Amino acid sequence: MRSVLGSAVRPAVAGALLCALAACEADSPRPPVVVVTPEPIRVVYLTSAFSGFETDMWVPIPIPLSQRGKLDISVDWTAPDTWMYVYLGSQVCDYAQLSTKKCPFMIASETKDPKPRVLLTGNLEAGNYYLYLYNVPRDPRAGIGSDNTEAVSIVVGLTVGAEGQRSTEVIRLGRPTFLAPPRP
Repeated sequence: MRSVLGSAVRPAVAGALLCALAACEADSPRPPVVVVTPEPIRVVYLTSAFSGFETDMWVPIPIPLSQRGKLDISVDWTAPDTWMYVYLGSQVCDYAQLSTKKCPFMIASETKDPKPRVLLTGNLEAGNYYLYLYNVPRDPRAGIGSDNTEAVSIVVGLTVGAEGQRSTEVIRLGRPTFLAPPRP
């Protein structure tokens, strides 16, 4: 008799326990949904260094951006009294456009200080961008510029959101092309 009673009581207890759990679950609030957003990732995306950068010359440096992200661009040079202008644009410009200020820049930093110069962008779409450097020649009347031939180093950081594709490849550029004014 014990085994028959035991086999009848077990399902009843199990059923009561399930009903109690269901009732308990229906009365209690659901736990909040937790969404974890991974932190953005910053990588060194591009490095370059060169010397022989004379005054009154422009140096365009292409920045091929393969994914959406924010750039932080650090440009440093040798002499503290050098006037280095730094620009970022999305178009290739020639010397005439640059010297007449007809190149559409997204960011322009036309000042002597600070050294090193740092440019920060908002989110940029994938595409081709151009960093332009101008070594300002001495102009005693305006009180600007220098006579320094410079050595320059550039580091470009790229910050991408966690949802984006991440690149760990550092692009190293060769010697840049100098754009000099036309000589008569």
